[in-house]
Amino acid sequence: MAKKLAVRVDDRLIHGQVVTQWVKVFHAQKIVVIDDQVAIDKMQKSILKFAAPPDLKVSILSVEKAAEAWKKNKFGSGNVFVLFRDVKQIAELQEAGVSFDEITIGQMAVIHDRKQIYKQVGLSESEAQTLMDIEKSGVKLCFQMQPTDRKESLEIMRKTFPNLH
Repeated sequence: MAKKLAVRVDDRLIHGQVVTQWVKVFHAQKIVVIDDQVAIDKMQKSILKFAAPPDLKVSILSVEKAAEAWKKNKFGSGNVFVLFRDVKQIAELQEAGVSFDEITIGQMAVIHDRKQIYKQVGLSESEAQTLMDIEKSGVKLCFQMQPTDRKESLEIMRKTFPNLH
């Protein structure tokens, strides 16, 4: 069972800011990337593992395999930093019986039908509603780009999407 667990959404997954700031602040010994697409793409898996420092264990799992790993031993021992590319896969993991206490939302590029919500965070209305639903289940959520930034609540989404419930 993980000693400490930090969960973050960042569409870049493992990159400089995660490795030099988030992982260090959290003192993580392991990163778990949960993403169905990356889990089956050997090239992306290799790139992500290469992006992490050599002393950091990296696991890249599909939502299904992540649910199994969670039920088995909550991603193992030590401090574990969990990364998602998008909020949809968090909801899918919740449906599989996995829930986290707190999730930090980082960069999600403003593309397609996404609107800028906070700094480099873009969400579609359905993604914003998914976050509201996750929060209603008892998970504490916030927007925070860097560990030194102030945490922003989900309420800032209401300016862009006033019909959220």
